[in-house]
Amino acid sequence: MENKMSEKRVWIELDKVDNFNDAKENCELANQMLSKLGVNHNPFYAVKNQKYTNTFYNFSDGKAAGFTELDDRGKWFNLSYLGKKEEK
Repeated sequence: MENKMSEKRVWIELDKVDNFNDAKENCELANQMLSKLGVNHNPFYAVKNQKYTNTFYNFSDGKAAGFTELDDRGKWFNLSYLGKKEEK
C-alpha cells in the first residue's frame, strides 16, 4: 500500500451537465486533451441511460471490456505518466 500513497496523481473531473449532448461534448474534449498527454484511447464516454448513476459519464481504462459509471464525474490519472517529457 505504501507504493500507492507515493504515486503522483491528478484528478480530472467533468462538469455537471443536464443533458447527454453536453456530456458527450465534454467527453470528447477531455479525450482530446488526454490524447495530447499520451493516452492512446478514449477513456471518457457518455451514455444516455446509466444503471447506477445519472451523470451520463462513463470511464474505460482501455485494457478490459469493463467500464465504470462516474457518479463523481471524475477519475484519478497517473501524473508521472501524463507529465513525462516528450522524447525528441
